Amino acid sequence: MIHKLYEKMNIPKDCEVGNTIFKKLFYENANMNVKDKDIFTNHIDKILWKYSFKEDNLNIKPYKTEELDYEEIAVIEVLLNDDKKYKRIAEIIQNTIPYPLILVFVKEDKILLNTANKRVNKVDISKNTVEDYIYSPWINLLNLKYNEEKFLESLNIKEFSFINIYKFYCSFVDKINIFNASNITGDFDNLKNKDIEEVNTLNTEIENLNLKVEKLRGDLKKEQHFNKRLDINIKIKNIESKRNNLIEKLKA
Repeated sequence: MIHKLYEKMNIPKDCEVGNTIFKKLFYENANMNVKDKDIFTNHIDKILWKYSFKEDNLNIKPYKTEELDYEEIAVIEVLLNDDKKYKRIAEIIQNTIPYPLILVFVKEDKILLNTANKRVNKVDISKNTVEDYIYSPWINLLNLKYNEEKFLESLNIKEFSFINIYKFYCSFVDKINIFNASNITGDFDNLKNKDIEEVNTLNTEIENLNLKVEKLRGDLKKEQHFNKRLDINIKIKNIESKRNNLIEKLKA
């Protein structure tokens, strides 16, 4: 089923790589503890380098400054036996492979996408500082929702920015951010016409409020005193009201 994603991305044949990345690379080069090695051994079936985007095959200029080094983007497919530890796997892979990466996690008929911003480590220029991990939700390719269909259609790379490799990568990141916001509003098309910075800001604020509500609900389950339970309930209602206002703003 994974072919559905790559078909939507409309990737030229010249970009194909198709190499296996052996787990040994990470065992030898990543700072992995025993638990990390266990995750790689038991949770990952295979890691494949599927595609490479660079000047040679896409006629797109690299982008290099003191802080950014975007010369090539690698699309890495991670076939999972178990989908519980994908965030830790993403962190290890993103920190080990120096290229900007698009990670495609695959578990049976489901996929999840990950990107991360990378900056040159000024203390050790052979390494990158990885920040802002961005994850899509899991998408069932056999049962696509409307906004998921729209999201996959938006991943046609020929419609991305070709100013340089960095802008190209940002195009992909923006699509994931819009998709994440569309899971709140249900309307991908409306969001893709909005200012991406505004979408990201509102989405982050909504997610932060969701985390606060989740924590308070946990506190509520443990609280025995009526007055304190009432106080927590009032706080939850106030936060939910604020969250709903932000959602309406996102929809507008």
